[in-house]
Amino acid sequence: MTAQRWIRINQNIRVARPDSEDNWYASSVQDINGREFCISIPIKESRPLVLRKGELVRVSFIADMARYEFITKTLGRRYDNITLFVLAQPEEYTRVQLRDFVRVPITMAVDYARIPAEGKEPVFIKADSLDLSGGGIRLLINDDLAAETRLIIKFTIPLRTGSEEIEVVGRVVRTWVDERTKLRQAAIQFVKINRKQEDLITRYLIDKMSDQRRLR
Repeated sequence: MTAQRWIRINQNIRVARPDSEDNWYASSVQDINGREFCISIPIKESRPLVLRKGELVRVSFIADMARYEFITKTLGRRYDNITLFVLAQPEEYTRVQLRDFVRVPITMAVDYARIPAEGKEPVFIKADSLDLSGGGIRLLINDDLAAETRLIIKFTIPLRTGSEEIEVVGRVVRTWVDERTKLRQAAIQFVKINRKQEDLITRYLIDKMSDQRRLR
């Protein structure tokens, strides 16, 4: 398996200069041609990143529950209604597995409902999240949910490219009352979630962790 396999048209990527730590610019793959691929002009807060022929750039993207990162060369520009930068396909890359990504403390509004009987509509209850990972979520709840209860879970993640609605099915792993706060919590594992949803959640978690590092 190579990073090239996951570089595809409309793939969202981040681009930075090799000596930059977290100064990422948002872009996307617009075309793929043999040993090259073309990207839109990378943008950060309306500021473009102008790449020159021969310049090295660092590229990062999420695919298949992993983060790929590599350094490649700018081969030039192409004009196809819009200006595109042409980059060389990577020969070496770093792959970081994210399926068991560490949980990130995140407070946001969540709606959950027990799986309804056939022909019935789900009845959603509002809750707040305490943390989130690519594989599950921890909630503050008011009712007592038995272990193995299946739930429909809905929430919105605010990505830098816009908000995304997530709706998945989860399984209650356990519930407990926190001794300090006296509030009931539930640990929930996602059991029906597609690859796009996994990628969106993981990208959101990476953005949050990056923001937290900058604030330190």
